[in-house]
Amino acid sequence: MDPSEAPAVVQTPGGLSVSYRGRLLYSGREPGRTPRRAAEACDPGPRRLHLVASPLLWYGLPELLARMGEGSAALCVEADPALADLARRHAPPGLVDGRRVAFLESSSPEELAEAASRLGSFRKLGFLALSGGESLNAPLYRRMAELLGEEIERSWRNRASLMVMGRLWARNIVDNLAALPDIAPRPLPPLPGATAVCGAGPSLEAALPLLARNRPSLSVVACDTALGSLLASGIEPDLVVCLEAQAHNLADFTPLGSRPIALAADLSSHPATFRAPRGPKHLSAVRITASPFLERASSCLEAAAAPFLPMPALGSVGVHAAHLARQISRGPLLAFGLDFCFEAGKTHARGCPSILAEERRLSRLRRWGSQYASSLSERSGPLPVSRDPGRPGRRGPGGPELRSDPVLLSYAALLAQEASLPGPVLYDARGRGPSIGARRIGLEEAEAMVRGQGRAAGPPRPGIESRPAWEPGRAREAAAAFLDGELARLDALYDFMKGRSAAGREEALRLAAECDYLYWGFADADRAGELPQDFLNRLLPETDWWARRLGRARRALGA
Repeated sequence: MDPSEAPAVVQTPGGLSVSYRGRLLYSGREPGRTPRRAAEACDPGPRRLHLVASPLLWYGLPELLARMGEGSAALCVEADPALADLARRHAPPGLVDGRRVAFLESSSPEELAEAASRLGSFRKLGFLALSGGESLNAPLYRRMAELLGEEIERSWRNRASLMVMGRLWARNIVDNLAALPDIAPRPLPPLPGATAVCGAGPSLEAALPLLARNRPSLSVVACDTALGSLLASGIEPDLVVCLEAQAHNLADFTPLGSRPIALAADLSSHPATFRAPRGPKHLSAVRITASPFLERASSCLEAAAAPFLPMPALGSVGVHAAHLARQISRGPLLAFGLDFCFEAGKTHARGCPSILAEERRLSRLRRWGSQYASSLSERSGPLPVSRDPGRPGRRGPGGPELRSDPVLLSYAALLAQEASLPGPVLYDARGRGPSIGARRIGLEEAEAMVRGQGRAAGPPRPGIESRPAWEPGRAREAAAAFLDGELARLDALYDFMKGRSAAGREEALRLAAECDYLYWGFADADRAGELPQDFLNRLLPETDWWARRLGRARRALGA
């Protein structure tokens, strides 16, 4: 850099400012006043992450620290190397401690997210521009704030799901590992040619004739709820995907009868899912949260030589199925029935269990009551009008008004993120619904694409490999070692809480961190790093309950 272009600290009538690229980055009169006022106006609530763009001379940071609520932190970021060097040289001693204040020189949102995770867990993001340095890279900083805010929102949405479903997920994982010798998972097969990813939304009905005509030249991956609709049209999927931890979705497999079908279910799925259909079983392992327990479960699968596909937490079985299909498909993907919206009085395609159950209750005096109650709930509302060119407003082409809710719209946004990642191209052939980040095509274009692709063999996708023959004995040994290890940890933690152990507090903290599934359902799970007495009072019965649950699983596995 030309020395004349380097930032310089200059004296002004009201204090020090910074001159860079022909302009002052603080006011020429009282340069610290505006940053201090901005810091004093920040949200003082607890667990706020304050993103500070271009801190420069650190004006306003002491005031921000004095105002921040409990559990809050400030993450300062500088994208310009020259300004980052200046900020490091002028940081007040002891200010950047890595606990409440951290400084990062980066233009990468990913690095920013990692730095934020090291500072702690936060409920909300605040954005502060305490210098004119922010304006030099304003779009980047705003994008960083947007992505970090989305990550915090997503983490809390996942946290809420963990509170409600965490115990069930952990219980299913334990039971499925104990049943691993019988599940006998196989490697996921590569899918040749174009692949249809089918959800159970009402738009699937319009695609059924296309799928039936072109089934010989098309791979089909179906969400479990869409299975009945597809089978009723004579379409048997190559793979049925299940993510449901509860028993509700077992009715999805009723139309199969005794016919075998390939199933891809998650390790956290209800154990009966693996017994409901006949046919080969394939296994995924969703990273529900950052967890030592889940890492040990994955290690158990590896020790058992059980083929499985690691997956991110995507929430929706439709998004999960699309991600899985992109890992094993050799051609483009076509989205059908992944609507993330519904019609008033009709939430699923015909042939799906909820529609069939409603049909059985119909009479002269009772008409679609549950469907209307579901689709017109307080949480739902008209689908926002799309601004995308060519999108026919809130309606499908010539169809009824469409409705959605915040959860479904968040799943559509997740699918859009998935579509932007490297891998087979995803095409939106639904003809309706919120954007999923894929190019929209009509059914005629989709059919031409399928016929052009065929099911020609292509190179295998990375990570899809053959495994040796299944060894139930090895799986049983791996599952037994996993369960014995979990029981030993619980016994040690229980003895500490009952005062029967010589283990110190550090050992207890380590054990509690390793057994994180015990408090997945706690609203204050982040307090496990402190183990206050009220937390221990709730942890003790959980430890006792899980010891009995794991003991039953171990006895069911046998010697």
